[in-house]
Amino acid sequence: MQSMQRRFAKLLPRSADEAQVSVLLREFEDADKMLAKIIDASKAWRDAWADILNTQHRLVRDFQGIYSPILGAGESYSGLEHVETPQGTMERTVKIQEGYAELKTDLLSEVNLVDERIVKPATEAKDHIQPLKKVIKQREDRKLDFERYQSRVDSARKKTKRSDRDNAALAKAETDLVRGREEYTAADDHLKSTLPPLVATTYSLLPHLLAAQIMIQNTLLGQYYTMLHTYCQEEDFPSPPPPMAEVISAWDADFKPVQHEIESFPCIAGGKAVRQPMRMEPPAHGSLTGLNLRNQISQRRTSSQAIMQKPAVSPAASASSEPPSPDPNGRPRIGSLPKDTSLALSTPNYNSSALTSPSPSEPHSPHGYAPAGPRVDYFSRDRLPSTASASPIAAKKKPPPPPPKRLPSNQGIWVTALYDFAGQGQGDLVFKEGDKIRVTKKTESTDDWWQGELKGVKGSFPANYCQTA
Repeated sequence: MQSMQRRFAKLLPRSADEAQVSVLLREFEDADKMLAKIIDASKAWRDAWADILNTQHRLVRDFQGIYSPILGAGESYSGLEHVETPQGTMERTVKIQEGYAELKTDLLSEVNLVDERIVKPATEAKDHIQPLKKVIKQREDRKLDFERYQSRVDSARKKTKRSDRDNAALAKAETDLVRGREEYTAADDHLKSTLPPLVATTYSLLPHLLAAQIMIQNTLLGQYYTMLHTYCQEEDFPSPPPPMAEVISAWDADFKPVQHEIESFPCIAGGKAVRQPMRMEPPAHGSLTGLNLRNQISQRRTSSQAIMQKPAVSPAASASSEPPSPDPNGRPRIGSLPKDTSLALSTPNYNSSALTSPSPSEPHSPHGYAPAGPRVDYFSRDRLPSTASASPIAAKKKPPPPPPKRLPSNQGIWVTALYDFAGQGQGDLVFKEGDKIRVTKKTESTDDWWQGELKGVKGSFPANYCQTA
């Protein structure tokens, strides 16, 4: 019951702590957070050094595998012989590998000192101040009890007409208030006498922890760079290294000739990556495949379409010199031949020659008529309606796509100057009240500086000097 009353009392307006107690509580909380950060940061620092050493050791260990030749043939192979890596290069590779292995062993022993000299003292200090959290919690409970008793007494005293029962409740509340004030005061006095030396001792650890960190860091860096410097001197490498511009120029001098030689290979020089752009734009009509082949549907025809476009011609029709001119209305007529012989899709033309049965002297051919045409005899061909020759492909022609939306001609944002601005430095935009400025770059807040243009001059200006036009 008392616990529920304290939880409910935390939701009510609280009284302020005494100034000295408030400062002590804040310093204690800061000291506890500081120790937790030191422990976490020291462990992360230790793990980072261990990762650096392991990565460097694996890197130099793989150098030997890179320089070793790849032997993919048997002993009886008499073709192209592999080229051995120079002995000096292999010796340098083995030497730096041994140096990094020894360096890893030495530095890991130093890295492990982080736990002993930093993490362990900080953890012990944090564990030592943990019991004080329970004391602070008990003091907080005494304060809640005191505030609850004080509220009861104030509520009972506000009644002008009290009964005997109310007077008895007021007397009990005053008794509880006196006891609660004594317990609350005793708890504050205990914190005043306990927290100051404990907080001071906790903060006194900082110089020692920092000195241990600096010593370990200097030792690690000293041994690391000493090994590298010694190796560079023994192998005639520059130490310290040359400027980056010299490194880049040396790389270009060694790499560019090899690059040009490789790119001159026919399989690379004639490849699609050289002759075609890396980014292939989609065509206006058709699709684009992974091989950069544009599939124009209008440039293809199927076998059935080829049959429809190549009707059989009788000897009488072939004797004519030229086909008749097409009808202006665009409809095919019986007895006319198609004039267009391109590979594009065309409307099937059921002319007289296509409907003429083959002569007896010639063998029957399936290409003598259009497969899609109506099956009629020779004598009923003149009674065919002209609409019978309409192509189903032409009837299902895809409608044109909708035109794209027009973009407004003015895409900028304009603001109107509310005040004169003479500029505060180079690059500022100078304007007067009433000028209209085109905003080229803005933020979400009007308390920032925006980029704008006025009469051909671009610059920065304070956004709160203007309003949206």
